[in-house]
Amino acid sequence: MILQELGVLSTAQDLTAGSTDSENVILMAAIDWTALTNVWWVVTTETVATGDAADTYAFVLYCSQESTLDTNRQILSVTVTGYETYPVAGTDRHIVNVNIAEQIHHIMGTDLSDYPYLGMISTISTGATISIDAAISPSPGHSNFNTQPIRSNVTVPS
Repeated sequence: MILQELGVLSTAQDLTAGSTDSENVILMAAIDWTALTNVWWVVTTETVATGDAADTYAFVLYCSQESTLDTNRQILSVTVTGYETYPVAGTDRHIVNVNIAEQIHHIMGTDLSDYPYLGMISTISTGATISIDAAISPSPGHSNFNTQPIRSNVTVPS
């Protein structure tokens, strides 16, 4: 599907050997990108990866001439090697959680007519599997580490 705003690229997308396009792409020309300073690319594990220590799990964000992601410019890529590597070895873990606003501004410039679509292509080794969620968001993905500290009402005696 073609989205006219920031949003979900893939939901519980099962990936096996080979390359797979994201379920959705974003039509960047429909968004005022010049005003955005926070645009986060977030890819999270939905299920634990399977495979072996040599398998690779590659995720590449592209701007493209077509909604089918055929003629592309690469924005950013992340490759994880080994199914036991932390980002892919558990559920609800961030494989990618990065602000891409600067990359988009540099790659796209002000004219979006040549590469108006934003999407992701995942490439997984033969014999490996994983299921992911992916999104382009105005805020970072959730984390177990960004919780508020709790103040203690215990005082130090004077």
